[in-house]
Amino acid sequence: MIAQLQRLCYWPKMNETISRYVRGYTMCAKSKPNSRKLGLYTPLPVPSHPWESVSMDLVGELPKSRKGHDYLYVVVDRFSKMCILVPCNKHITAKQTTELFFEHVWVHFGLPTSIVFD
Repeated sequence: MIAQLQRLCYWPKMNETISRYVRGYTMCAKSKPNSRKLGLYTPLPVPSHPWESVSMDLVGELPKSRKGHDYLYVVVDRFSKMCILVPCNKHITAKQTTELFFEHVWVHFGLPTSIVFD
């Protein structure tokens, strides 16, 4: 709520006022997410050879390139930490992401055993 209001206006002791308001509003207290850790994090298994397991992510908003790309599709080999960077657009679909994977990763290294994509 503070971040949303800071975009629109400002007043002295703004954070204190908003925090006091939110604490007194029962609906906010009920809908706040629980920040307790429910269990131990389980690390991913360590791959035994290159390109067995990859992680993928989209990085952006970047300045537009000459071809109109404003995001990067990033594929990282979890074993060697080698990465492949592919320019793409913000509104890429799942089908287009799959096509980029097959065009830029699969043709060189084959299909990995596991893919981590957040």
